[in-house]
Amino acid sequence: MKFPSTSDFLEEFGIEPVELDPSLALCRYKKKSENSELEIDVSFSAVMKSFQIMLRLATQELVVISSENVKSIELVRDNAGAGLHVVFEICDSISEARVTFEPEVSCRWWTLRNI
Repeated sequence: MKFPSTSDFLEEFGIEPVELDPSLALCRYKKKSENSELEIDVSFSAVMKSFQIMLRLATQELVVISSENVKSIELVRDNAGAGLHVVFEICDSISEARVTFEPEVSCRWWTLRNI
């Protein structure tokens, strides 16, 4: 599994992990929106090949999505913003997530069947 280091996150987004577990190669990050009370909570484990995201508004959880079989997690910065691109390989399907930290926090997640 390919994934960014804690120094990559610090250098690219200026955020440090709120949780680290070296035995699971687990990292967890939180990022608040600058213009609202929306917060994104992202965690991943290289050992478990898992990825989870939680969206909160103030203290209320709005969405929790998680999956195993992560192939890669890459830092991205383009016209759509800056964040993460996550690729999963699940049976005969490819699933992807785009988590945006800048300019505003958001998440898009999709699964497409291989034909």
